[in-house]
Amino acid sequence: MSERLLTVADLAVTYRTRHGDVRAVKDVSLHVDAGETVALVGESGSGKSTTAAAVVRLLADGARIERGTVDLLGHDVAHASPRTLQAVRGRLVGLVPQDPTVSLNPVQRIGDQVAEVLRIHGLVGRRGAVVAAVEALRAAGLPDPEVRARQYPHELSGGMRQRVLIAIALVAKPRLLVADEPTSALDVTVQRQILDHLETLTSGTGTGILLITHDLGVAADRADRIVVMSQGRVVEHGTPDAVLGSPQDAYTRALLAAAPSLRGARVRPRVASASSTTGPPTVDPAVGPVLEVRHLVKDFALPRSAGGGRLRAVDDVSFALPRGRTLALVGESGSGKSTTARLALRLTDPTSGTVLVDGQDVTGTHGEHLRALRRRMQVVYQNPYASLDPRWSVERIVTEPLRAFRVGDRRTRAARAAELLDVVALPATALQRRPAELSGGQRQRVAIARALALQPEVVVLDEPVSALDVSVQAQVLDLLAGLQEGLGLSYLFISHDLAVVRQVAHEVAVLQHGRVVEQGAVEAVFADPRAEYTAELLSAIPGARVRATTGGAR
Repeated sequence: MSERLLTVADLAVTYRTRHGDVRAVKDVSLHVDAGETVALVGESGSGKSTTAAAVVRLLADGARIERGTVDLLGHDVAHASPRTLQAVRGRLVGLVPQDPTVSLNPVQRIGDQVAEVLRIHGLVGRRGAVVAAVEALRAAGLPDPEVRARQYPHELSGGMRQRVLIAIALVAKPRLLVADEPTSALDVTVQRQILDHLETLTSGTGTGILLITHDLGVAADRADRIVVMSQGRVVEHGTPDAVLGSPQDAYTRALLAAAPSLRGARVRPRVASASSTTGPPTVDPAVGPVLEVRHLVKDFALPRSAGGGRLRAVDDVSFALPRGRTLALVGESGSGKSTTARLALRLTDPTSGTVLVDGQDVTGTHGEHLRALRRRMQVVYQNPYASLDPRWSVERIVTEPLRAFRVGDRRTRAARAAELLDVVALPATALQRRPAELSGGQRQRVAIARALALQPEVVVLDEPVSALDVSVQAQVLDLLAGLQEGLGLSYLFISHDLAVVRQVAHEVAVLQHGRVVEQGAVEAVFADPRAEYTAELLSAIPGARVRATTGGAR
């Protein structure tokens, strides 16, 4: 029988708020054994991250463990003294937090942050800690760890920073690792590499993993057991085959139906299109493209501190977006997809190449002509938390484009805002709320309403659902599909998530290092990828375990 590392029994956690106490975790029980990975699954607000924080006693201010026990290898973490907690954290339990941007000290070198754990626990001397930190970075998969140890967090990519957090969590060889959404902000291939590396680092040591995730595909592929939480309670638990193959709870079934990596059905009927090719897809000449780019190139000057020279971010990119259809630009971070979208929107000038709207060359358009072009093309950004002014009401946010272009008067703009909220399925009562009073999905609906205010022909969707839970993600994708069908919108859909692209796009262009390596109809590209890079992206989509047993249909 495996050693029991963690036992959580009847845990209840309450937050003190201005409006009274809120019970975030209600009588949760679970356990993790040596060498076992247990996935704690649920959406935002389900209580999974609060449960994880209670395991390491890093609860937010205003939170308290109301009752229950957290036993970590015989230590009562729930009621432990600060001195005991200092001895336990890092040594017996390591934590990989979700966001490396806020979890790493921006003014401290990487190597010092890794070595700090060893020095706190007195495991090695100062010089030995430096050497051990480099080895921990090497074990976590960072290239040139001696160089990385001397760098600061802002000098590393998101995937590299996440590996640093893994090195910090594992450098003291803890018995239990708590990984709180460790890959949710990463590209699918980097996500797979990180999770593979976690398995490699822990499989030979008997380390247990409590994996917090909202992605059932990740849980299906990585966990020995799955615990599903909803509204602070455990609603289902068992092996992946049992929980995902034959879910008993309605909430689990809803998560499965919404998960993009497991959701086989597309969000709307498809239109036949061209076969996969390395060139641009064929466009119906009777319809014509609403947006077309030809041989776009964009170079950026590198700073002298980086050796000078120029970086080619976009390299000879061509594509056509037919009216009323969706073209997805996909690729990992740094592939050039967002820069390409900025060039297409004329938010930046290309080094060379051509941008055409309705067949007209707008590459050199400036002044009032460019301003008029802005009305025809709008953007919905990735993060609804950052793209909406927190000081403004929803009505002011939605009507901002109308004011900027002097469309209508105050009364007609207010009427237009109410109309748009109805279009995106928000109640009229939301008009006077501020973004902080809305959920993430509601905020993204407000961002979509704002983008539609000027009745554009093209909407650029820059990772529009990557910051949302899977069920909210599915709702927003359904909304976008309905709007396209009803209003005839054309979407340029920017994403690193091929599972989402499979649901919403007609055509796809795959970018790598600034170049289009494959382009064509989604069905053709996904069924028979010609480029090795495309095949790698497709193979990295989580949930292969479930798709293999269900045939991808759900």
